[in-house]
Amino acid sequence: MKSNEQKYYSVSVRLFFITFVSLAISFSGCGEKQESQSRITGNATAQSATEVAVVTVTGKSVPVTLETTGKTESYREVEVRAQVSGTLLKRDYVEGSIVKKGNLLFQLDPIPFQTAVNQAKAMVSQQQAAVNKAERDIERLSPLLEEKAVSQKEYDDAVSSKELAQAALESAEAALEQAEINLNYTRVTAPISGITGKALKDEGSLISAGSDSLLTKIHQIDPIYVNYSTSDTEYLEMRRKIDEKTILVPDEDKFDVELTLSDGSIYPITGKLNYRDTLVDSQTGTIQNRAEFANPDSILMPNQFVRVTLKGAIRPETILVPQRAVQQNQAGHYVYTVNSEGKAEQRVVDVGDWIGDDWIIESGLSDGDVVVVDGTIKIQQGSQVRTAPEGDASTAFGESASSDR
Repeated sequence: MKSNEQKYYSVSVRLFFITFVSLAISFSGCGEKQESQSRITGNATAQSATEVAVVTVTGKSVPVTLETTGKTESYREVEVRAQVSGTLLKRDYVEGSIVKKGNLLFQLDPIPFQTAVNQAKAMVSQQQAAVNKAERDIERLSPLLEEKAVSQKEYDDAVSSKELAQAALESAEAALEQAEINLNYTRVTAPISGITGKALKDEGSLISAGSDSLLTKIHQIDPIYVNYSTSDTEYLEMRRKIDEKTILVPDEDKFDVELTLSDGSIYPITGKLNYRDTLVDSQTGTIQNRAEFANPDSILMPNQFVRVTLKGAIRPETILVPQRAVQQNQAGHYVYTVNSEGKAEQRVVDVGDWIGDDWIIESGLSDGDVVVVDGTIKIQQGSQVRTAPEGDASTAFGESASSDR
């Protein structure tokens, strides 16, 4: 009996031990399985986050340029006319050349005018002789009048003769001066420095002072003007932005003006805005403006079409984002931003002009917003993302973030 009890006890102990070990192994397996499943889930979550490149936007002052088309114009355009009538002997300049003030341009036949000068000189001499005779008569009659040897009337007549002779002398001197002026007018000189136009009269032509006296024109091109216009709509829009302080302009509108020539080159000298019309043209609805440029090398010629760029205005606290970050759908423009939970959010924005490769964002973004610039094609609203700065995306994620947009 005792032997059976011992056998039963031994079997029970073995069963208990086997059960305990089995349970221990079972619990250990469950823990490892749960840990493995947890690790797999975490890895899956990490692997499901889309890799994107981002920029953090910050408001800053950016330059504002205003562009339009303009046309060059002479600083001055002066007509060269003959002041006297006569025969044109020769032209003393090369058409289209640069001349200095005072250079001889045309020569009229001076002989008739020299003759007139000689006649005027002779008349002056004649009248001077009459004055001298009258003075001698007065000197002779003066003591005789004191002695009552001549009448007062004779003496007064002598004084009057001198006065008339003096007046005639002054008239002759004026005629001589006019004759000398006319003689000088036979030499037609440049009234200003500038570039000459085509000669309108040939040698041998009879020139008549008056309506038929135009010989050529001179254009002063240093400095030179550039005229351009802005529409009243553009003016009002700019005025509104200035009043709202969204655009700041130089004091007294002293913009720097840059010219782009027809071949695409930039004119090397910057000009200044020096005139703005106070009226709107009723036919074109535009406001006329004018800028002035130094032109020492005569690169600019009158009537050239140029591209005018006004510089000096700025936009304060402006937010810029790369153009590739901005998407568009039927509702308008939008960007993807990344929130604090690392999720993508679609943000509607209003865009303005381009500056280089960037859009100006008028509204929809604020300082500190994180904007997705590369990888937008792989995300949507609520997507979990992993971010890296724009320039570091290829290093952090390989080439995928920068190549998928």
